[in-house]
Amino acid sequence: MNEVTSNQLNEAQYRAVHYRGGPLLVLAGAGSGKTRVITERIGALVERDVPLDAITAVTFTNKAAKEMRERLELRLGEEKVKRLRICTFHALGLMMVREHAALVGRRQRLSIFAVNEQKSAMRSVLADLKLPTDADQVDRILTKISQMKNGMLESKDNVLSMVADKYDTLLQKMNAVDFDDLIVLPLRILNGDAEARALWQSRCRHFLVDEYQDSSRMQYDFVRLLAPGNANLTVVGDDDQSIYGWRGAEVRNLFQLERDYPSLEVIKLEENYRSTGAILQGSNSLIANNSERLGKKLRSNLGVGKPIRIWVAETSEDEAERVVAEIRSQRAVTQIKWDDCCILYRSSFKSRAFEMALREADIPYHVSGGLSFFDRAEVQDFLAYLKLIGNFSDDLALMRAISRPRRGIGSKALELLGQFAHEKQCSLLEAALEDGFQHAKANVLKAFGQMLVDIEHVFLHGEPDDAFDMLLERSGLEDAIRAEAEDENEAERRMGNIMSLRRWWLRHSENGGDLSSFLQHVFLAADDKDDDPQGQVRLMTVHAAKGLEFSHVFVVGMEDGGFPHKNAVAENRLEEERRLMYVAMTRARFRLTLSYAKSQRKFGQVEKMGPSPFLKEIDGDVLHWVDKTPDTEEGKMAAKEEVDAHMAAIREMLGLN
Repeated sequence: MNEVTSNQLNEAQYRAVHYRGGPLLVLAGAGSGKTRVITERIGALVERDVPLDAITAVTFTNKAAKEMRERLELRLGEEKVKRLRICTFHALGLMMVREHAALVGRRQRLSIFAVNEQKSAMRSVLADLKLPTDADQVDRILTKISQMKNGMLESKDNVLSMVADKYDTLLQKMNAVDFDDLIVLPLRILNGDAEARALWQSRCRHFLVDEYQDSSRMQYDFVRLLAPGNANLTVVGDDDQSIYGWRGAEVRNLFQLERDYPSLEVIKLEENYRSTGAILQGSNSLIANNSERLGKKLRSNLGVGKPIRIWVAETSEDEAERVVAEIRSQRAVTQIKWDDCCILYRSSFKSRAFEMALREADIPYHVSGGLSFFDRAEVQDFLAYLKLIGNFSDDLALMRAISRPRRGIGSKALELLGQFAHEKQCSLLEAALEDGFQHAKANVLKAFGQMLVDIEHVFLHGEPDDAFDMLLERSGLEDAIRAEAEDENEAERRMGNIMSLRRWWLRHSENGGDLSSFLQHVFLAADDKDDDPQGQVRLMTVHAAKGLEFSHVFVVGMEDGGFPHKNAVAENRLEEERRLMYVAMTRARFRLTLSYAKSQRKFGQVEKMGPSPFLKEIDGDVLHWVDKTPDTEEGKMAAKEEVDAHMAAIREMLGLN
């Protein structure tokens, strides 16, 4: 084995990085260094003088794409990495739609509708069709349309099909797309235009896909069009970590590769650098019960480590108090940091008891999935102005912007403006600028439109900071924020969010970006929320924990019907639930604890609970049932360690250490 292999990459990793010969599947187990392999492979391609414009790498989150770029910058330098295409599937789709906008009935300066804008558009469609517009109806129909676009639902409902057609027509009229369109429309471009297809195939002459097990059927079609036949396709994935079936991911895409790419080479990464041997032995034994897998067995280079503990509590409250006491104990004994610890659960309602116990113990914690920066009202308001300046056809952005702050423009005035715009076949903003619109608020609307035209000129031709500050001042948003705040602290906090947006815009501008690309970047970042708090115990669902690792992991709520979830069992999705459990277990580096409660209160009634069937599938040689009689030397030692840790925590609380 050469020096590079022995010192930097293990044998399997080295083979994957330097493989030459067409399609390659890297079957990468949890903690096996897959990100390193895919970035090293890109680096090796560049160093082999493959043209930078012929390399495209896609993954599923902006965080993963950013990590790839940062690693490659250390190896190749910033200038080369800037010229590489490293992005998410949806960002790649957006590039295609912008470049070939006319092929899908759009213009280049298009808007990307986030969830709230999709809902507004759908309410408008339903109202036009004289159908109910309540929130549940809007959510239900948007979900079904999304499933239709992603090939998950074949609708025979004529009303739903009509609503979907009118929704798409409205988006096209407003020169907008939604998130699903960033896959659907590129497929239309690639299937329908041979010249565009050839262009993008040349740009994807070396096409690399990370987290491939998370791909949907539509994304697989995307891959097949960009890298057909025996193309230089590299996919990295793990069939044992495919946990997003509910949003269209298909683990079968991994199996389909061997059928569609007959010369496919498969390299397995089975050496784990994260978890101890006991944790991996338990995880391997669990996942071996799945039949729908390609098969691999992780091995640890960290030694055997401590057995996996199983705790049984009387109630959910007792379970929470015990977990929190253990976290405090371990901090007292081993000086771990709070953020070394993570509490995982199958369903988010389980967090309540643990939040209460952590609060009572005065331990800092963070529940993933809180209010995002992009969801804050003041940020949404400012972005509405930016979207409207970037695309005068964005009627939804106008509807929000014109009401923030209030200008005395009521729903009746906007309804009449909409009718006038329909007659003129133009957008609301263009209609507001027309002299022919007759209404008491016509001058106010025209002044609003002219203000945006003036500010657009500065964004296009002036200094970036002047443009931003001009918008903040002339829109009246800063005055409105300060007037509405309950106190000075709230005002400063909300203005601080606007200033964060300003700093981001200026950095983007300094790197040569314009308003259109900035809004594109904001949209993709807003869809990919990234929580990474420091110095706090983490609480999250197992789905949210994928890709993360912690020294101490507690998988709680391991009751029958809780994990695996009873609905998943009823829907014959047990194998995906088992993969989810496998993901939960392999988040742990050194210490893994599984717990459940014998009873829990539901709707005022106490319900008896049994243990999850998954606990019986884990190799008993690496399990320690803490609450059973420790009849082995190992069990007695583990019990003594637990008692000693609790005593140390008590001494620390009393100031006796």
